[in-house]
Amino acid sequence: ISPSGKAPRKSKESSQNSWDQMIIDAGQRALGPRPCGSCGMLFAPGIPEDRLQHLRHHRRLREGLRYRGWKQERVVAEFWDGKIILILPEDPKYALRKAEEVLAIVDAELGFPAGAPREHSWFSQENSQVSGDHSRFSAGPLRLYLFVSPAQSVLGCLAAHSIQQ
Repeated sequence: ISPSGKAPRKSKESSQNSWDQMIIDAGQRALGPRPCGSCGMLFAPGIPEDRLQHLRHHRRLREGLRYRGWKQERVVAEFWDGKIILILPEDPKYALRKAEEVLAIVDAELGFPAGAPREHSWFSQENSQVSGDHSRFSAGPLRLYLFVSPAQSVLGCLAAHSIQQ
């Protein structure tokens, strides 16, 4: 089979310089790239490297949404299917790191590119009073509420700033 549809030549020169990828469609279900139903990542299931990258993406997504708890957590409410915790800017660094992880996943789900300038994210850079890893979270009176399931997964997130009229 040749990409041009003509009979291939059997010359040494053409076989050494040809980098055209050939795919034979023999009725396979997973021939080309497809979006994943759960994460939306576009990958080709028939290519081992793509499958591995997709598995890594899923693992990172799941681990980023894990919540193991900490000593000084602020539980706002408890329900039969989980609890709501509150994270404030004055909380310890480990709490702020978890908040940043959750907000990074939320940003990705909302379509913000990774590493986007803060003014294009939900929290503008001009509201930030502290620079560094937690500059977005250190903005004034921000409150971050997380809904955590009994299986220690973050299932919901609400970020709120106080406003004054």
